Amino acid sequence: MQLNQKMMMSLAAIAVIMSVMVTGTNGQNKPVECCTAVSTKEITLPITGFKLQKRNLPCVKAVIFFTTEGLRCSDWKQGWVRQKIQELSKRHRWEKMNSTVSTPLSTSSP
Repeated sequence: MQLNQKMMMSLAAIAVIMSVMVTGTNGQNKPVECCTAVSTKEITLPITGFKLQKRNLPCVKAVIFFTTEGLRCSDWKQGWVRQKIQELSKRHRWEKMNSTVSTPLSTSSP
């Protein structure tokens, strides 16, 4: 019984988060998904990336984090958000810098 309650609560939480995402139009009748509200709560799920969202009503200025369980809309003013952006940016630069293909050195003798 407790497992079912936890599953239902998880599904309810996902539904609430997904309801934050809204589908509208951008004036050209093309669908647009964006955050219309943000959370100040620190994300404890693994974060795999992020993108910045500018204010363009109904969308609000936000940092959208990509997590293992979906997108999370966060308040860009929060210290932990800025710190996480710096961490992710450093990691991305480091991975990009170290992802070059190198040719192995030859160890053959003359």
